[in-house]
Amino acid sequence: MTVRAFPETRDEPRKRLLLIPIILIAGGLGLSMLHPALQFIGAVLALAGALSVFLVGMVFADLWAASRRTRDIIKAREERGISEPERPVEEDPFIDMLAEDDDEV
Repeated sequence: MTVRAFPETRDEPRKRLLLIPIILIAGGLGLSMLHPALQFIGAVLALAGALSVFLVGMVFADLWAASRRTRDIIKAREERGISEPERPVEEDPFIDMLAEDDDEV
């Protein structure tokens, strides 16, 4: 079993993730301006959007740092001339080893 760096893809994280708080804030503001009965729901959505700025920012920063670290590891391997190890292909990883066979009765 080999240990691989996280994430397994070599792509950078998509910046669409950063739109979540903006959509929540804009939607909350829109609901609060639309009708007086929806002001409370709009305020809650806008507050959730404001709080999710930090959460989404931390997740994006973590994914971005992991992507850079993976890219640097790959570049260092290429400079040293080491190719990426190939994974052994397992036939069926979900074989139930504890299942009773019909032959053993």
